[in-house]
Amino acid sequence: MTAFLNPWVILSLVLALAGAFGGGYYKGNSAGQAEVQQKWDKEKTEQYEEYAAAQETARAREQNLQIQADRLREDKDREIRNLNARATALSNSLRDRPTRPTTEASAVPNTAEARPAAAGCTGKELYRADGEFLAREAARADEARVLLKQCREQYDTVMKQFMDWGTTPPKN
Repeated sequence: MTAFLNPWVILSLVLALAGAFGGGYYKGNSAGQAEVQQKWDKEKTEQYEEYAAAQETARAREQNLQIQADRLREDKDREIRNLNARATALSNSLRDRPTRPTTEASAVPNTAEARPAAAGCTGKELYRADGEFLAREAARADEARVLLKQCREQYDTVMKQFMDWGTTPPKN
């Protein structure tokens, strides 16, 4: 029994126990670290796969929206070309109209002039400059209408896509 009281024996036992505990802790810690690393790697892989799938879905949605926007832009451009052709034809037809007389020195019309009073305004008596101005203004108004129509259709398309995807559109 005295052998167990020897300080060298006690020190050896303490060191043996500490070594066994330290070795077990290190081995367990390493195994735990490996297990945690595997779980983390698996989770990261799943996140990357979800990210790649979300990117692919977003790219497909973007391409779909771009195709629809291109179609709307083509329709708008075609309609504007038709409007411009009609405005040019109208402007060309107005070239046969008389120009405004410049012989009057006063801006006040001559009331002594004997001509029949117009029963209504049909545009027949418009001077060339006035008719051309009105034709240009009508063409500008039609072009603005077409641009607004295209803008609204594109907006509605995007909003419909957001609703179909089940997401809310971004706030301004």
